[in-house]
Amino acid sequence: MDESSNTRNQLLQAIDQLVNSGGSISISAVAAICGVSHSLVYNRYPDLKERIKELKRAQKDRQKTATEQQLIDNLLAKNKVLLKKLEAQDTRHEDKEFSQLLAQLQQVYSMYDQLLEDRNRLVERLSKP
Repeated sequence: MDESSNTRNQLLQAIDQLVNSGGSISISAVAAICGVSHSLVYNRYPDLKERIKELKRAQKDRQKTATEQQLIDNLLAKNKVLLKKLEAQDTRHEDKEFSQLLAQLQQVYSMYDQLLEDRNRLVERLSKP
């Protein structure tokens, strides 16, 4: 095995290590693990450079989806609290207030559905070779 294929194997192992550990993926991080310069990856391994960039994009997409899911969960929890408060109060509420709350709840569910679709598309995209 020549030095070039040995370096390539080390780079591939470093990529796998970062993916499996959940570490932040970047060309610099992969190069640092292998003890090589990031310019080596850019210049001699353009296919690995592209793979790292795609993994980094996917990682950012997952983080964004997780953040959005957390926001949705928080909104749903707030709506649940509001619904409990409404139930505890006298059931005589103005139709306008109830309609606004219902509209908010529908918006939250709509956001949740959209995020779920985005998540499913991302999973499909990540599972493709």
